[in-house]
Amino acid sequence: MTITTADTPNKALRHNSLFHTGQAVPEDKRDELHFMVTKKISAIPPAEFVRIFLEEATRTLDGADQAQSPSSHELPVNPFANLPAAKSEKGMYAEITKALNDSGLCPQHIFAATPHKGDTSEGSGQAIDLGMYPRHPPPNLGTPDKGNFLRTDWSTLEVGIECKMHSTAQDPFDESYISDEPDADSRREVLGQILAYLELIAHHQQRTFQYMVLFLGAFARILRVDQAGIFVTNKFKYRGDDGFILARFFRDLARLPLGCRGYDTTASRVSPDSAEGQQMQDLVQTITEDDYILKMFKDSLNTDWPWWKLEVPDETAGVDSTSGPTVANGERGPSRFYLVGKPYFQAPGTTGRVTRGYVALDVTNPGTSELVFLKDAWRVVSTDIEKEGVVLETLKQHKVKFIPTVLCHGDIPGQASLSQELWPKYHKGKKCELKAHQHYRLVVKEVCKPLDQFRNGSQLLLAIWCCLYAHGQAYKLGIIHRDISAGNILLFRAPNGRWHGMLNDWELSKTRAQQKEEGRQPDRTGTWQFLSVNALNNPRKTIVIQDELESFFHVLLYMAIRLLHHNFDDDDVRPFLRDYFDGCTPHSSGNSCGPVKANVMLFGCITVQPHRKDEEDGDVPVKELCFLWPDEDAPSDSSQKGKTDAAEVGPPQPTAQPPFPGSEGQSDASSSAPTQPRPQSPEKHHPLNDIFKTLLSWFSAYHTLRRPENLNPTARSVVQPPSNNDDALFFDSLEDSSDIIDLESNPLLDPQSDAGSESGTESEGSGRESTSPSDDSARAEKKARAALQKKAKKLRRHEDMLALLKEKIKASAWPQNDRRPDRKPSKRWKPAEKRIPKDSTLPMSLKRPASAVDDLEPPCTPPKRSRA
Repeated sequence: MTITTADTPNKALRHNSLFHTGQAVPEDKRDELHFMVTKKISAIPPAEFVRIFLEEATRTLDGADQAQSPSSHELPVNPFANLPAAKSEKGMYAEITKALNDSGLCPQHIFAATPHKGDTSEGSGQAIDLGMYPRHPPPNLGTPDKGNFLRTDWSTLEVGIECKMHSTAQDPFDESYISDEPDADSRREVLGQILAYLELIAHHQQRTFQYMVLFLGAFARILRVDQAGIFVTNKFKYRGDDGFILARFFRDLARLPLGCRGYDTTASRVSPDSAEGQQMQDLVQTITEDDYILKMFKDSLNTDWPWWKLEVPDETAGVDSTSGPTVANGERGPSRFYLVGKPYFQAPGTTGRVTRGYVALDVTNPGTSELVFLKDAWRVVSTDIEKEGVVLETLKQHKVKFIPTVLCHGDIPGQASLSQELWPKYHKGKKCELKAHQHYRLVVKEVCKPLDQFRNGSQLLLAIWCCLYAHGQAYKLGIIHRDISAGNILLFRAPNGRWHGMLNDWELSKTRAQQKEEGRQPDRTGTWQFLSVNALNNPRKTIVIQDELESFFHVLLYMAIRLLHHNFDDDDVRPFLRDYFDGCTPHSSGNSCGPVKANVMLFGCITVQPHRKDEEDGDVPVKELCFLWPDEDAPSDSSQKGKTDAAEVGPPQPTAQPPFPGSEGQSDASSSAPTQPRPQSPEKHHPLNDIFKTLLSWFSAYHTLRRPENLNPTARSVVQPPSNNDDALFFDSLEDSSDIIDLESNPLLDPQSDAGSESGTESEGSGRESTSPSDDSARAEKKARAALQKKAKKLRRHEDMLALLKEKIKASAWPQNDRRPDRKPSKRWKPAEKRIPKDSTLPMSLKRPASAVDDLEPPCTPPKRSRA
């Protein structure tokens, strides 16, 4: 079967995600950081590394006064030549730090050993061994401990330095492999470790690239990391002649201008004690109860975190109605300036788009105090990918609702990744996996709340309806979003005080023309928890409308099962969140969709196997999800402040699956069959149950038809454009509009989305009488297949899902207090480990008798995998 693919696989992250359930193990997070740099590492000779990346220093120093600055061609004294061989890492810390500080190579910097105490501004406790810090402004290194070691300061660290005793077993790079990546576990662990440190520096600072130095026993490496990839030197002996290269690196780097040292020169540090810092604090002195925007800005004013003044170029000076916003006469407009504190959101990693978002104070014009939302990212540069600001402006020109309003946006001049340009020189004849990235900022008018702060179930559904509506309007214009997640569906309060949804983050969007061709999108990621089953199973798959609608469903389920009343116990919700949204199936080339999400989509039923308590006898029936109308005394969370603290619980046991949708037979009743939820009176029937039942039947039909045994490539159905509808008139709170969603049939159908046309299956063989049992079976099979096709067609356009949600929002009675305390566990929660019961479950007849032990061969311990 043919599958349309994108050129680079989706690198969605599970553990490094805001939506990960419970505690993320540091080793797992570091493994994902390693995964993000796969095929992006290049090892080159040390002398060539310094020549390429410090060329600006060479020109600067060559032109300097010889009496004050030695020529860059004159090698400095090697400060490491007389270092004794260290007997431990602790010995390396003291000796290397002293050698660098005494050398005089970097008079405007200090070198500090900080191996044990982490930065107080973040809770991970991670601390790098050594660091090169600028003297001004002075770093916050704390007071020396008993070993004379200081505290790591991620916000001022310029060059991180890590020390390892073993030059091979702890070397995070391996030139014996084509990709220069390590294979041994111990080496992979070190790579994840240094990437985690680089990530912390990137999160606390405004950097365009970074350097790091590794001391590996008697050897050293220098590496440079930007958004496209990593360049690292081959190992060299720093006590010998090659030590001059390392000395020159430190000397020349320290004398470069800030921009050439990897600092973003359009970002300036703001002290809380400065006039601008005081302006930020004065704004939040008085906050009304319902002013969520000021509250968000106040939360960002964490004095343990650096504050910044950011410059944003304005490329919205001219607008062409046919091609979207352009810069008038090829010139950009005047820059705008914004004050920001701690980021509201930060994407993980050191390579890629490394997006972060801020609630920002506009200070372009004196006397103004408007709060807006600022997005800082390194966008992928490609003729097939438009700037997000241009996409939003295009949608606004066509009056698409429920999307952000662009105030300004633009590329930061002179700030682009370099690794992708150098990579082909060192990998001749190979396909370059590195993508060009350009620093980019976008400012929008609307500051939104996260979706999990919805007031009740009807507001949640309304927000999703609004974003689905926006998605449908954009799709009609030929644009597909491609990153539907709980983080991109937001809540916004309109000027009239009514809340509605806002579909955010159009950075990964594509046009339908691009969707028709394979490999047009050179880079994409997504949010693992909300990607469709098919997107997770085939990371190179082109995203189609069915994938997007499924992602909307996953968002609805994620929020509803966390925050609304239903019949699942808290001890069952926590492992369900982990297994459904974080779950995966590992295999040799990566991870695919977990079995829980896959089975729900295939069988159309959400169930859990409750944990049997010790005092309970017999089987515990499987529960099918049912949303409940809350009792008067039921716990509520209308203030959105409640959080449940979690105890350790075990994962749900495997459950029997319901029969295939559309099948004629019924499964036999058994103890493992889902229990029927307690009946509710008609006036107390929660509308979400009907919505979930209907949507699950559609997704189940779609995934059932996609199974290999059900594919029929010879038949294709054609969906006619829907008739006129009144979606644009839905709710007077959603501003009057003459727009009508009249979505045309989807021309971008996945080749396997439908296996045959409903009309074709009905007409074939019609009017014939069954002449044998086999004919009766064939006719029944065609009838069942036609029923599946009819349901699957509902996912080929937006109208049916929009109509379903609208009907339930508008016509159904909704409880006003159906929100309850959040069931998502805290970051401290860990799933219970598998335990062997105190009493053996093996019958005596199956246990090996003691007399048989003498006849057994001695136990054999399998050889351990080499960690070198």
